[in-house]
Amino acid sequence: MNKMIILVLSLILLSGCGGGDSNNTDTTSSLVGVWVTESCEQASDSNGTLQNIWIKGLYEFTNQGKVLLGKELYLDSNCITISSTQTPAEQITPITYKDQGSRLLQEGINGGGLQISNQSLSIDAFYTINNNSLCFSDAFTFEALKFGISQSGTDAIDFNKCLTTP
Repeated sequence: MNKMIILVLSLILLSGCGGGDSNNTDTTSSLVGVWVTESCEQASDSNGTLQNIWIKGLYEFTNQGKVLLGKELYLDSNCITISSTQTPAEQITPITYKDQGSRLLQEGINGGGLQISNQSLSIDAFYTINNNSLCFSDAFTFEALKFGISQSGTDAIDFNKCLTTP
């Protein structure tokens, strides 16, 4: 009888550990990797004069919870001929993120909760990934020439300003 109790307790402990491990082994967010803006925007100088260079923004979500920013420079308005690439790098003011896990979004689609922070602001909102396209709530701005987070943004997903895989 003692052997039976020990066996049962051992199985309970092992099954408890297995359940915990399955939740902890998938710590990598689906956001991890480099994403590029769909939009291609013309650069301007400090006076606002348009230049003959077009830009796509690069955003890298790291395993360490950082968002790194970079850009691709193009010679044409369709962003086909690459001039150079500035790989994503950490900013002077660090940008961090925390993937808050899967959930059903208000649009009735699968997505995830997301918190993005810089030194002065931390915003909770949402994202969804579909067909290699990453779209965020309009509380976040991921554009070729601009990144931002806003307290006045909503939880609604902005499907017009998504990021894609390079």
